[in-house]
Amino acid sequence: QQGCYEKAIANQAVITDMIDDFAKMTEFEISMAAKVFACGCTFDELKKSLVGDSAKKVLFGILVTSLREMTNDYSEPDATEEKDEKSSLAAFSLEYEGGNADSMEVKKFKGHLDVIGSFCKKNVSFDEIHHVAYSAAGDARSQILEQLGAPESNGERNREGKSPQPTEESNSKFDPSTYSDTDKTAYYRAIEVFGADNVPSGDEILQQLRQPLGFPYNWVLFEPSKKELVVKDAGSGGVMELTKLLQEEKYDDCVLFGFVRLSFSADEIGRRQFWVGLEWKGENCFGVKAMRKFRECCGPMTRMVGDRSFTLSNVAASEMRLELFVENVKRNCQVNDFKVTVETMKNAHVEEQNEIKEYWKKYEDERDAEAETKRKAEEKRLRSRRDKIESVRDSHRSRWSKMDVTELLGDLGKDDVCGWVLMEF
Repeated sequence: QQGCYEKAIANQAVITDMIDDFAKMTEFEISMAAKVFACGCTFDELKKSLVGDSAKKVLFGILVTSLREMTNDYSEPDATEEKDEKSSLAAFSLEYEGGNADSMEVKKFKGHLDVIGSFCKKNVSFDEIHHVAYSAAGDARSQILEQLGAPESNGERNREGKSPQPTEESNSKFDPSTYSDTDKTAYYRAIEVFGADNVPSGDEILQQLRQPLGFPYNWVLFEPSKKELVVKDAGSGGVMELTKLLQEEKYDDCVLFGFVRLSFSADEIGRRQFWVGLEWKGENCFGVKAMRKFRECCGPMTRMVGDRSFTLSNVAASEMRLELFVENVKRNCQVNDFKVTVETMKNAHVEEQNEIKEYWKKYEDERDAEAETKRKAEEKRLRSRRDKIESVRDSHRSRWSKMDVTELLGDLGKDDVCGWVLMEF
């Protein structure tokens, strides 16, 4: 028994000496001992290579990648053509210990990590190599994304390369209230929906109003000016909306010049339009400066707005009623062949509101069709880009398959192509 014990102690001493000698291996000896376990281009390929037989392995890897590759983000310009922050390459070292790896192999591996790291750094073309402990694919990915400067949520959202799912709102059917809000005029609602830079100008709204079926606007209020038509407000609710707006005293302290397309509809005549000018001085607008502006701008504004059937001037807010427009049409226009009443005005209003809804429905359909065309074009562009990048990757995979460890390390990152190698010793 004593002899067996002494023999065991002696064997352990030999093994310990062997481990110590292995830990003292030179970089040259490491290079000779290193073998390529696997190599590839993408992180997903690396992850797949560490399945199956790798469970018994102890491996050291170098990964050269970018934020674009790690997030599968092809939405920006092609990384092979235009360089940006997402395309910048960075190098990472990975330590991998399989779950069934021999403990002695693990100990030997840890004993010469410094030499392996020095050997790899000398052969890659990167000044800095970031360290990653590969305990799980998700954890390693998070470490890499953090080093690359990506927010964690961004990496988690894009790592499979999937587009955001459409929301319930984006799938909803057409709703005309999107453009016509009971609390806002069509002009101010359009500013909310499309932005102030994307609403029509004063000249464009005036042109719509002059068309018998010009949509979506049918009245407009301009600020006083000598040179241009500056929109103060505009709407699609016709004279009913305009009279209500002025009765609510919203513009009671303003000098404004308006233009309205006034419609009447009856079975015997169809629809008839008249165009009405409005010179508005709010009841609380009585200053000398305001009156001077009104007098100075009245002539220029009349010329810029142009022809009209008649003009309403010096009308109080309380007088802004539908009947006022009916009376002035009868007084100023030839209307002997049809009835000009509040009822026929309301008939035309209902018809026009239905047509405005159809206008917005058509607008939505055209916008959806345009968006679908753009989506398909973008999908084709991204597919072409992916095919191009994959072709470049295939070329590098073929080249790397014929290289030893030292050659492969030196080739990683060339041509701005991402790649990796896993080594066993």
